[in-house]
Amino acid sequence: MDRFEDAKLRIKEATDLVALIESYLPLRPRGRLLVALCPFHAESSASFTVYREEQFFRCYGCGKTGDVFSWLMDRDGLSFREAMELLADRSGVSMEGVFRGGAQPGLKGPDPYEALAEVCGFFERALLAPDAGRLAREYLEQRGLSEAMGPWRLGFHPAAGALSHFVQQQNLPRDVLEAAGLLRNGRELFAQRLMFPIEDERGRIVGFGGRIVPGTPGSEGDADYKPPKYYNSPESPFFNKRRVLFGLHRAKKAGQRRIVVMEGYTDVIACHLAGFTGAVASLGTAFTAEHARTVERYATEGLVLMFDGDRAGVQAAERAMRELMNSRLQVKIALMGDADGSAKDPADVVIQRPGEDIELVTERRARFADVIEGAEDHLAVWFRLLRRRLDLSQAVNVEAAAQECASLLALVESSVRQSALLEQMARHLAVPAPTLERLLQKSKRQRPAARDGETVTAPMVAAPLTPMQRAENEILACVLAAPTLLDRFDIDSAGELSAEVATLLTMAIEGAVLGRQQSIELMSYMMSRAADQPALQERLGIAYARAQKMPEPAAVLTGLLAGRRRLSGDALRRVWRQQLQAALAVGDQPRAAELQDQLLSRLREDRPRKDTS
Repeated sequence: MDRFEDAKLRIKEATDLVALIESYLPLRPRGRLLVALCPFHAESSASFTVYREEQFFRCYGCGKTGDVFSWLMDRDGLSFREAMELLADRSGVSMEGVFRGGAQPGLKGPDPYEALAEVCGFFERALLAPDAGRLAREYLEQRGLSEAMGPWRLGFHPAAGALSHFVQQQNLPRDVLEAAGLLRNGRELFAQRLMFPIEDERGRIVGFGGRIVPGTPGSEGDADYKPPKYYNSPESPFFNKRRVLFGLHRAKKAGQRRIVVMEGYTDVIACHLAGFTGAVASLGTAFTAEHARTVERYATEGLVLMFDGDRAGVQAAERAMRELMNSRLQVKIALMGDADGSAKDPADVVIQRPGEDIELVTERRARFADVIEGAEDHLAVWFRLLRRRLDLSQAVNVEAAAQECASLLALVESSVRQSALLEQMARHLAVPAPTLERLLQKSKRQRPAARDGETVTAPMVAAPLTPMQRAENEILACVLAAPTLLDRFDIDSAGELSAEVATLLTMAIEGAVLGRQQSIELMSYMMSRAADQPALQERLGIAYARAQKMPEPAAVLTGLLAGRRRLSGDALRRVWRQQLQAALAVGDQPRAAELQDQLLSRLREDRPRKDTS
C-alpha cells in the first residue's frame, strides 16, 4: 500500500465520524444506528443515517453517502486534500511526503500555502525596511495599530518589480501568485499597499488584502482614476470568499465561543488588540450561509452580526437574514450607531490612538461591550429595520411586509423551525398566523428564481438503478455480507462489470487479504479507500444496505455468478452462430467446423447431461 492510501487509513482510524458530525448537528439513536434530519436536502422526517461501527453515513432520502472525509467536503466545501489535511492535524497523523510524491492524481505540484507564506514573509520584511515601509508604519501608528504588525504578520508591498524579482529568486510558482492576484500579466496589482495576510480557519495564508497608504506613489490617483482604498485577492482554488472569515483562526486560538462578525480588516485587528477576541470579518462579500456553517462548531455561545446603522448596513442586515434562515446558530444583530453615534467603524471606537486619554478609550470600549452584550435577536432587528422602511399602520404596507415574511419562510427547510418562525412573524405583524400560512403556501407555489447569486435547487432524488447495476450491487452485497466468500472469489467469474463495481470488488479482495474478514471491518476499509471518489461511496452504501438484509449470501452469489455466465454464454453463442452462417455462405468449411465444435462444447458446459446411472 502506498503512502497516500496508508495515510488515509490511519486518519480514518484516528477520527470518530459520530463525534465529527455531532459537532455540527445533533444525532439521535435508532437501534444500533444514529439518525438526523439530512443536512444536504430538505426533509421532515429523519432519513440521514450514521453507522457508528462502520464509520460511514448515508441519507436514504437523497442518497448522499460518505465518511469523515466526505462529510467535510460536502458540509464545508473542502477539497479532498483540505479535508485530509484538516483531519490529519486534528488526529496527529503525519502527512510528510504524502502529496509531494504525487501519489494521488490532481494533487501534484507546489503547495500554494507554502508559496503564499514565503511571500508574506517578504512583505513583512519590506514593512520593517527603513525607507520602503516608513509611510506604511506611520499610517499604522496613526491608527493605533503598530502593535499588530508582528502578531498579525502585516506587511508592505514595495514598488513594482520587487515582488517579481523575489519570486524569480526563490523559484516560487507564478501560477499560485497569479491565482492570488499578486501578479497579473506582468503587473503587480498590490504595489505600494499595506498588506493584510488572509488566513483560513487552520491558519494557512490563502490570500491578501491591500490598503492604500497615504502619500505613496499613485495613492491619490489622477483626475480620471481613483484607486480603490482596499483591494483583495480574488477567488481561487485555495480561497473561497463565501467560506473564509478574516480573524477566525485567531478567535479559535483565543478560545472564543461567541463570534462577532464585522466588515473590515482593521476593525477585526483593533478589536483583538482591545480584548474583543471573538471578532472576525467577511471578505468582500456579505455574510453567507457557508460562513455560518464554518463557524457553527465554534460559536457555541452564539453569533453577533455587527453592521453600520446607515443604509448599506441595513441592506447588509436584511441580506444576512436570507442567508441565515436555516442556520442552527443563535444569531443576534448589533448596529454600530448604538455604540457611538459619531463612530463609523468598530476600530474608531475601541482603538487607542497616540496621546489619547486612556480613560476616554476605556469608556468607549465599555459602551462597545454593552452593544455586543445587548445585541438583539436577528428576527427582532429585522422587523425593526422593516418598520423603518414600511409604515405598518397602513394596511397596504402590512400586506407588503407579510409578503416579505412569506418569502423568507419559504427558504426554511425544517418544518418545525418554519412553524415557530411563522408564529413569531405573525405576532410582529399583528396578523393571524393562518393568514401568513396561506401566503406562505402561495409563495411556495410561486417560488421565485434565484437572485443575488443564490442558487435555488430542487430536493435531490436518487436515480433508479439499471438492471445491470442491481445485479452488480447484489454481487457486491454478497461479499460485504460474508467477506469469507472472497477467499475463493475470482473477479473474472463475475463476467463483464462496470468500472465502479470492478474497482470496489478489487478493493474488497485487497481488504480481505489484509485481514478485514468481518463485514463491519471490510466496509470501513472500503469506505476509506473510496474516500475521494463519491460515486464509489454511493454504490458502496447501496450495496451495504442490501447486505444487511441478505440471509443466504453464499447461495445468492452462486446463483448470480451462474446466471451471469449463462447470459455471457448466450451472447457468445449468438456471435458464433452469426460467424458460422457467414462461413457456410462463403464455403469456408474448416472455419465452419471449428465454430460448430465451439458451439457444442459451450452447450455441454452450460447444460451438462443428467447422470442416468
